[in-house]
Amino acid sequence: MASLTRSKRASADSAVGAFVSTANVGAYLIAVKNADTNAQDLRTATAALEAIDIMMQNINAIGYTVTDSAAGTLSVLVDNSQHNAASLQVIIRSLEADRDDSTVNVDFSGSTVTQATTITVA
Repeated sequence: MASLTRSKRASADSAVGAFVSTANVGAYLIAVKNADTNAQDLRTATAALEAIDIMMQNINAIGYTVTDSAAGTLSVLVDNSQHNAASLQVIIRSLEADRDDSTVNVDFSGSTVTQATTITVA
């Protein structure tokens, strides 16, 4: 007969109030800011949608949510075997969303990325 063996995971891995991934998925908070570290409002229709699309394509996001505020923040889920906070920040800061063929004028150059400690789902 088959039996199950109890996992011996460290209790810190399952702490209340902490983000725990049982797969290789990382959660990060991105604050889109310009070179002067001013938040870039991502709520403006066309410009924001294209800027977000450019960012998600470049970091290969598994999922994301954008904050409905002028803070320019969004939460993303990515493959942790490909990224960490530092590598995501380098990619995002190097993006150019102000192209001749685009209506987007978002400056990513002062953006910051922080590894998530919690996730809220509503």
